[in-house]
Amino acid sequence: MSTPSGNTDDGADLGYAEAMTELEGILDELEGDHLDVDVLAERVRRAAELIKLCRTRIARAQEDVNRIVTDLEVFESEIGGAPSAGGEDELEGDVAAHEADELF
Repeated sequence: MSTPSGNTDDGADLGYAEAMTELEGILDELEGDHLDVDVLAERVRRAAELIKLCRTRIARAQEDVNRIVTDLEVFESEIGGAPSAGGEDELEGDVAAHEADELF
């Protein structure tokens, strides 16, 4: 049964790929002619839970990616600002090329 947060016990450990596979199965059931009307609401409810789970996982992954990119940019700016022996021009060129890539 659903918890107040909308997650089910078996959905908490469910991975994104498994949730998508289950969603595809539910969609196949809904598109078929053999689905019992009494089961319809249960399947739609489960699909809504799975969609929420997938959206949460996608949002969390996007936040992680953004955090990693920001950390890398900070790291590059710190390295680019620090004087180095011999390779300073090369490093500045790498950072400048990366910044130019971000414009497009």
